Amino acid sequence: MKTYIIGYGSLLNRSSLNRTLPQVKKIEPIYLNQYCRYWHANENITPTFSSTFLGVSKSEHSRINCIIFEIEESFLPVIDKREFLYHREQVNLNDIEFTSNQFEINTDDNIWIYITDKPSLASKEFPIIQSYVDVCLSGAMQLEEEFNLENFAIDFIKTTKQWSPSWVNDRIFPRAPHIHQPDAYRIDIMLSENINQYFSKIIIE
Repeated sequence: MKTYIIGYGSLLNRSSLNRTLPQVKKIEPIYLNQYCRYWHANENITPTFSSTFLGVSKSEHSRINCIIFEIEESFLPVIDKREFLYHREQVNLNDIEFTSNQFEINTDDNIWIYITDKPSLASKEFPIIQSYVDVCLSGAMQLEEEFNLENFAIDFIKTTKQWSPSWVNDRIFPRAPHIHQPDAYRIDIMLSENINQYFSKIIIE
């Protein structure tokens, strides 16, 4: 019996995944049915800085793009600690659409996803932050190129719900973002073309 994790936010990004779980070498992009991704996981990063991050909830007839990867079962407590805003639930293999054949997953294997504990929408106190959007979207773009997928990054935007005008641009140099985020201009174009009603209201910190 093997153990798999589904990542749907910052873990889409190889650098973020490698920092958290350096032992993971192989991943596969997937589409997951019966779940919806939302901006609804509030966190107090420090006593003065708070943000809203991505979470998922069960949702009939919904579909999101994610990744799946294998880990040793002994590492589950490490991930549980990282994902303290969430609880771990098992996923039905039949709800997964695979994009390639990286893994041979059986029905008796354990597939886990992290569900938001206390969903709460983005607000002025808990805004969406651009640096986190950049990590997730640049990860989706990397997957798109690595696995020759069409519109994987745009699908990430379109299958993520509850975007909000409570959104701040916290890039180090927001008026010259390419200095620290090489994909900044491509990310901004995708966001403006798909959710401009929110992106156009972003506030520069």
